[in-house]
Amino acid sequence: MKGIDLEYRIVGNGESTLILETGIGGSFYNWYSFIQEIKKHFTVVLYHRAGYGNSPISKKARTTKNIAEELNDLVEEIGITDKFILMGHSFGGLCAQQYALMYPHKIKCLILVDSTSHNFQKLYDLTIPVMNSLISVDERIKINLNNSQQTKEELQLKYTDMINDYNKILPSQEVKGFEQFMTNPLLYKVIANEFENFGESSKTIQAMGEFPQIPLIVIARDKEISIKSFTENDIPEEEAVLYEHVWRELQIELSQLSSKGELVIAEGSDHQVHLDRPDTVIQSLKRFL
Repeated sequence: MKGIDLEYRIVGNGESTLILETGIGGSFYNWYSFIQEIKKHFTVVLYHRAGYGNSPISKKARTTKNIAEELNDLVEEIGITDKFILMGHSFGGLCAQQYALMYPHKIKCLILVDSTSHNFQKLYDLTIPVMNSLISVDERIKINLNNSQQTKEELQLKYTDMINDYNKILPSQEVKGFEQFMTNPLLYKVIANEFENFGESSKTIQAMGEFPQIPLIVIARDKEISIKSFTENDIPEEEAVLYEHVWRELQIELSQLSSKGELVIAEGSDHQVHLDRPDTVIQSLKRFL
Protein backbone atom coordinates (compact mmCIF):
# COMPACT_ATOMS: atom_id res chain seq x y z
CA MET A 1 0.00 0.00 0.00
CA LYS A 2 1.23 3.51 -0.82
CA GLY A 3 0.72 4.94 2.65
CA ILE A 4 -0.77 3.44 5.78
CA ASP A 5 -1.78 -0.20 6.09
CA LEU A 6 -5.39 0.48 7.05
CA GLU A 7 -7.56 -2.15 8.70
CA TYR A 8 -10.44 -3.13 6.44
CA ARG A 9 -12.99 -5.84 5.78
CA ILE A 10 -15.00 -6.79 2.75
CA VAL A 11 -18.46 -8.22 3.44
CA GLY A 12 -20.95 -9.53 0.89
CA ASN A 13 -20.61 -10.16 -2.83
CA GLY A 14 -23.16 -7.94 -4.53
CA GLU A 15 -22.43 -6.33 -7.88
CA SER A 16 -22.52 -2.80 -6.42
CA THR A 17 -19.67 -1.80 -4.13
CA LEU A 18 -20.41 0.32 -1.07
CA ILE A 19 -17.63 1.98 0.93
CA LEU A 20 -18.55 3.18 4.39
CA GLU A 21 -16.97 6.16 6.15
CA THR A 22 -17.88 6.07 9.85
CA GLY A 23 -18.50 9.01 12.15
CA ILE A 24 -15.89 10.51 14.45
CA GLY A 25 -14.89 8.01 17.12
CA GLY A 26 -17.05 5.37 15.44
CA SER A 27 -16.02 1.88 14.44
CA PHE A 28 -17.31 -0.51 11.81
CA TYR A 29 -18.57 -2.65 14.73
CA ASN A 30 -21.25 0.02 15.21
CA TRP A 31 -22.61 -0.89 11.77
CA TYR A 32 -22.66 -4.67 12.29
CA SER A 33 -26.46 -5.15 12.41
CA PHE A 34 -26.95 -2.79 9.46
CA ILE A 35 -24.41 -4.65 7.33
CA GLN A 36 -26.18 -7.95 7.99
CA GLU A 37 -29.25 -6.49 6.29
CA ILE A 38 -27.49 -5.37 3.10
CA LYS A 39 -24.65 -7.84 2.55
CA LYS A 40 -26.72 -9.93 0.12
CA HIS A 41 -27.11 -6.95 -2.17
CA PHE A 42 -23.77 -5.13 -1.92
CA THR A 43 -20.07 -5.73 -1.62
CA VAL A 44 -19.41 -3.63 1.46
CA VAL A 45 -15.97 -2.24 2.26
CA LEU A 46 -15.59 -1.34 5.93
CA TYR A 47 -12.44 0.30 7.16
CA HIS A 48 -10.93 2.09 10.13
CA ARG A 49 -9.29 5.45 9.53
CA ALA A 50 -5.67 5.89 10.62
CA GLY A 51 -5.41 5.56 14.40
CA TYR A 52 -8.73 3.73 14.70
CA GLY A 53 -8.84 0.05 15.65
CA ASN A 54 -5.88 -1.80 14.15
CA SER A 55 -5.05 0.96 11.66
CA PRO A 56 -1.71 2.54 12.61
CA ILE A 57 -1.50 6.21 13.50
CA SER A 58 -0.51 8.57 10.71
CA LYS A 59 2.09 11.30 11.10
CA LYS A 60 -0.12 13.57 8.99
CA ALA A 61 -2.74 15.90 10.48
CA ARG A 62 -6.23 14.41 10.62
CA THR A 63 -7.70 16.64 7.96
CA THR A 64 -10.38 15.43 5.58
CA LYS A 65 -7.90 15.88 2.72
CA ASN A 66 -5.38 13.51 4.26
CA ILE A 67 -8.13 11.08 5.22
CA ALA A 68 -9.48 11.11 1.64
CA GLU A 69 -6.03 10.45 0.20
CA GLU A 70 -5.55 7.53 2.58
CA LEU A 71 -8.94 6.10 1.65
CA ASN A 72 -8.08 6.39 -2.04
CA ASP A 73 -4.83 4.50 -1.45
CA LEU A 74 -6.96 1.75 0.11
CA VAL A 75 -9.38 1.77 -2.84
CA GLU A 76 -6.43 1.28 -5.19
CA GLU A 77 -4.86 -1.41 -3.00
CA ILE A 78 -8.10 -3.41 -2.93
CA GLY A 79 -8.35 -3.03 -6.69
CA ILE A 80 -11.73 -1.33 -6.99
CA THR A 81 -11.96 -0.11 -10.57
CA ASP A 82 -15.72 0.31 -11.07
CA LYS A 83 -17.57 3.31 -9.71
CA PHE A 84 -18.78 2.75 -6.15
CA ILE A 85 -21.28 4.13 -3.67
CA LEU A 86 -19.63 6.17 -0.93
CA MET A 87 -21.65 6.61 2.25
CA GLY A 88 -20.50 8.78 5.15
CA HIS A 89 -22.11 9.25 8.53
CA SER A 90 -21.64 12.43 10.61
CA PHE A 91 -17.95 13.45 10.37
CA GLY A 92 -17.55 10.55 7.96
CA GLY A 93 -19.89 12.52 5.71
CA LEU A 94 -17.49 15.46 5.75
CA CYS A 95 -14.69 13.08 4.77
CA ALA A 96 -16.91 11.68 2.01
CA GLN A 97 -17.58 15.19 0.67
CA GLN A 98 -13.83 15.74 0.48
CA TYR A 99 -13.31 12.43 -1.32
CA ALA A 100 -16.04 13.24 -3.86
CA LEU A 101 -14.41 16.59 -4.60
CA MET A 102 -11.01 14.98 -5.13
CA TYR A 103 -12.06 11.81 -6.95
CA PRO A 104 -15.48 12.46 -8.52
CA HIS A 105 -14.83 10.06 -11.40
CA LYS A 106 -14.79 7.15 -8.95
CA ILE A 107 -18.19 7.84 -7.37
CA LYS A 108 -21.42 6.19 -8.50
CA CYS A 109 -23.42 7.91 -5.78
CA LEU A 110 -22.69 9.83 -2.58
CA ILE A 111 -24.92 9.21 0.43
CA LEU A 112 -24.55 11.53 3.42
CA VAL A 113 -26.18 10.22 6.58
CA ASP A 114 -26.89 13.11 8.97
CA SER A 115 -23.57 14.48 7.84
CA THR A 116 -21.40 17.20 9.27
CA SER A 117 -21.52 20.25 7.01
CA HIS A 118 -18.49 22.16 5.76
CA ASN A 119 -20.41 25.15 7.16
CA PHE A 120 -20.58 23.56 10.62
CA GLN A 121 -19.35 26.79 12.24
CA LYS A 122 -22.86 28.22 11.84
CA LEU A 123 -23.92 25.90 14.67
CA TYR A 124 -21.31 27.28 17.05
CA ASP A 125 -22.04 30.88 16.18
CA LEU A 126 -25.47 30.44 17.77
CA THR A 127 -26.23 31.73 21.24
CA ILE A 128 -26.48 28.32 22.92
CA PRO A 129 -24.25 28.56 26.02
CA VAL A 130 -25.38 25.36 27.76
CA MET A 131 -25.08 23.25 24.64
CA ASN A 132 -21.69 24.73 23.77
CA SER A 133 -20.43 23.96 27.27
CA LEU A 134 -21.15 20.30 26.57
CA ILE A 135 -20.70 19.59 22.85
CA SER A 136 -18.68 22.40 21.29
CA VAL A 137 -15.64 21.40 19.23
CA ASP A 138 -13.32 22.76 21.94
CA GLU A 139 -15.14 20.75 24.61
CA ARG A 140 -14.90 17.57 22.55
CA ILE A 141 -11.20 18.13 22.04
CA LYS A 142 -10.76 18.49 25.78
CA ILE A 143 -12.78 15.37 26.56
CA ASN A 144 -10.87 13.22 24.08
CA LEU A 145 -7.46 14.49 25.17
CA ASN A 146 -8.45 13.62 28.72
CA ASN A 147 -9.44 10.13 27.58
CA SER A 148 -6.08 9.75 25.84
CA GLN A 149 -4.36 10.21 29.21
CA GLN A 150 -6.29 7.38 30.84
CA THR A 151 -5.17 3.78 31.09
CA LYS A 152 -6.80 0.91 29.23
CA GLU A 153 -8.34 -0.23 32.53
CA GLU A 154 -9.79 3.21 33.23
CA LEU A 155 -11.30 3.37 29.77
CA GLN A 156 -12.73 -0.11 30.16
CA LEU A 157 -14.46 0.99 33.35
CA LYS A 158 -15.70 4.20 31.72
CA TYR A 159 -17.20 2.39 28.75
CA THR A 160 -18.36 -0.76 30.54
CA ASP A 161 -22.03 -0.22 29.71
CA MET A 162 -21.34 0.36 26.03
CA ILE A 163 -19.07 -2.69 25.82
CA ASN A 164 -21.71 -4.82 27.54
CA ASP A 165 -24.35 -3.57 25.11
CA TYR A 166 -22.21 -4.61 22.17
CA ASN A 167 -21.61 -8.00 23.77
CA LYS A 168 -25.31 -8.63 23.13
CA ILE A 169 -25.15 -7.52 19.49
CA LEU A 170 -21.82 -8.70 18.11
CA PRO A 171 -20.83 -12.31 17.48
CA SER A 172 -18.37 -13.66 20.05
CA GLN A 173 -15.38 -13.37 17.70
CA GLU A 174 -16.00 -9.62 17.31
CA VAL A 175 -16.52 -8.68 20.95
CA LYS A 176 -12.82 -8.57 21.82
CA GLY A 177 -12.09 -6.34 18.83
CA PHE A 178 -14.69 -3.80 19.89
CA GLU A 179 -13.41 -3.81 23.48
CA GLN A 180 -9.86 -3.20 22.26
CA PHE A 181 -11.13 -0.42 20.01
CA MET A 182 -12.83 1.43 22.86
CA THR A 183 -10.06 0.99 25.41
CA ASN A 184 -7.09 2.15 23.34
CA PRO A 185 -5.97 5.55 24.72
CA LEU A 186 -4.29 6.45 21.42
CA LEU A 187 -7.69 6.40 19.66
CA TYR A 188 -8.82 9.42 21.64
CA LYS A 189 -5.73 11.41 20.74
CA VAL A 190 -6.57 10.81 17.07
CA ILE A 191 -10.22 11.80 17.61
CA ALA A 192 -9.06 15.02 19.27
CA ASN A 193 -6.85 15.74 16.25
CA GLU A 194 -9.79 15.21 13.89
CA PHE A 195 -11.77 17.76 15.91
CA GLU A 196 -8.79 20.13 16.00
CA ASN A 197 -8.73 20.09 12.19
CA PHE A 198 -12.47 20.71 11.67
CA GLY A 199 -11.81 24.33 10.71
CA GLU A 200 -8.96 23.52 8.33
CA SER A 201 -10.98 20.71 6.72
CA SER A 202 -13.96 22.99 6.24
CA LYS A 203 -11.83 25.68 4.58
CA THR A 204 -10.23 23.13 2.26
CA ILE A 205 -13.60 21.82 1.10
CA GLN A 206 -14.96 25.32 0.52
CA ALA A 207 -11.83 26.32 -1.42
CA MET A 208 -12.19 23.42 -3.86
CA GLY A 209 -15.02 25.15 -5.66
CA GLU A 210 -18.06 23.67 -7.34
CA PHE A 211 -19.19 20.28 -6.11
CA PRO A 212 -19.26 17.52 -8.74
CA GLN A 213 -22.69 16.94 -10.28
CA ILE A 214 -23.00 13.35 -9.10
CA PRO A 215 -26.04 11.53 -7.67
CA LEU A 216 -26.37 12.65 -4.05
CA ILE A 217 -28.75 11.62 -1.28
CA VAL A 218 -28.68 13.45 2.06
CA ILE A 219 -30.47 11.60 4.84
CA ALA A 220 -31.31 13.88 7.77
CA ARG A 221 -32.49 13.02 11.26
CA ASP A 222 -35.91 13.86 12.66
CA LYS A 223 -35.39 17.19 14.39
CA GLU A 224 -38.27 16.64 16.82
CA ILE A 225 -36.64 13.43 18.04
CA SER A 226 -33.30 15.19 18.46
CA ILE A 227 -34.87 18.10 20.34
CA LYS A 228 -36.49 15.61 22.72
CA SER A 229 -33.16 13.82 23.20
CA PHE A 230 -31.33 17.06 23.93
CA THR A 231 -33.91 18.28 26.47
CA GLU A 232 -33.83 14.89 28.23
CA ASN A 233 -30.11 15.53 28.69
CA ASP A 234 -30.66 18.91 30.35
CA ILE A 235 -30.26 21.11 27.27
CA PRO A 236 -32.69 24.07 27.42
CA GLU A 237 -35.48 23.55 24.90
CA GLU A 238 -34.91 26.92 23.23
CA GLU A 239 -31.27 26.01 22.58
CA ALA A 240 -32.19 22.58 21.24
CA VAL A 241 -34.84 24.03 18.91
CA LEU A 242 -32.43 26.65 17.55
CA TYR A 243 -29.63 24.13 17.07
CA GLU A 244 -31.88 21.66 15.27
CA HIS A 245 -33.32 24.38 13.05
CA VAL A 246 -29.84 25.27 11.81
CA TRP A 247 -28.77 21.60 11.59
CA ARG A 248 -31.73 20.97 9.25
CA GLU A 249 -30.85 24.05 7.18
CA LEU A 250 -27.34 22.68 6.77
CA GLN A 251 -28.72 19.30 5.64
CA ILE A 252 -30.87 21.05 3.05
CA GLU A 253 -27.81 23.00 1.93
CA LEU A 254 -25.85 19.75 1.53
CA SER A 255 -28.61 18.24 -0.60
CA GLN A 256 -28.29 21.19 -2.97
CA LEU A 257 -24.57 20.70 -3.59
CA SER A 258 -25.41 18.69 -6.69
CA SER A 259 -28.20 19.22 -9.20
CA LYS A 260 -28.75 15.47 -8.76
CA GLY A 261 -29.10 15.82 -5.00
CA GLU A 262 -32.13 15.19 -2.82
CA LEU A 263 -33.06 15.30 0.83
CA VAL A 264 -34.60 12.38 2.74
CA ILE A 265 -35.93 12.82 6.28
CA ALA A 266 -35.52 9.78 8.52
CA GLU A 267 -38.73 10.13 10.53
CA GLY A 268 -38.40 8.92 14.11
CA SER A 269 -34.60 8.88 14.02
CA ASP A 270 -31.95 10.68 16.00
CA HIS A 271 -28.34 11.05 14.78
CA GLN A 272 -27.63 7.28 14.54
CA VAL A 273 -29.94 6.88 11.55
CA HIS A 274 -28.52 3.48 10.56
CA LEU A 275 -29.61 2.15 13.96
CA ASP A 276 -32.89 4.04 14.39
CA ARG A 277 -34.17 3.82 10.81
CA PRO A 278 -32.00 1.36 8.86
CA ASP A 279 -34.89 0.88 6.43
CA THR A 280 -34.63 4.50 5.32
CA VAL A 281 -30.91 4.15 4.57
CA ILE A 282 -31.38 0.78 2.85
CA GLN A 283 -34.16 2.15 0.65
CA SER A 284 -31.83 4.92 -0.53
CA LEU A 285 -29.00 2.46 -1.17
CA LYS A 286 -31.12 0.03 -3.17
CA ARG A 287 -31.90 2.72 -5.71
CA PHE A 288 -28.34 2.27 -6.96
CA LEU A 289 -28.25 -1.48 -7.33
